[in-house]
Order: sequence, then structure tokens, then C-alpha cells
Amino acid sequence: MEPDGLHRLHLDGVEGNLSMGDMVIVDLGSLNHMPSQQSVCSRRAQDLGDRTNLNVFALNEDDTLLMIPGAKMRVDTHKHILGSPSLDRAIEN
Repeated sequence: MEPDGLHRLHLDGVEGNLSMGDMVIVDLGSLNHMPSQQSVCSRRAQDLGDRTNLNVFALNEDDTLLMIPGAKMRVDTHKHILGSPSLDRAIEN
């Protein structure tokens, strides 16, 4: 997802997708020249994570690429591996 032409991030209704296990990636790179608006959009993504009880991960050093893994996804924060429980079983076998 990216901010619209008015630099707003529309996250309404995304909670349902996250609860079904979908992942949301938010790209705020287009707002590099507007740090305050980038901060507002980042806060909206964090609020979404808080409402859904899911973590929000920054995928780059600038914190402009954010990931909210869906409810059934797992993120290995030590090895930085993203996956689902079924993928873990397939790797083990």
C-alpha cells in the first residue's frame, strides 16, 4: 500500500485481511520529502498493528517500508525469515 495523491494512507477495512492471514506492506518512500506526513502515516500503520494485536516491522533503515504480517504468519526475528506454519513443516521434512 502507498499513500494516495493527498498523502493519506487508507487502512480502513484492512483488519479483516490481516485476521485472515494476509500481509500488508506499506511503502512510505514517496513521502521522504514530507517527514511530518510520513510520521502520520507510519503512526496509522502502527495503530493498525495495535488494534489487531500484530507487530509492525520496518524492512529498511529509513522506516519507509513497513510490514504487518497477517494473523497466521510468523516472523523469525533472529534469522529474519518470514513464513507460515505450513511452510515450517515443509522445510523440516
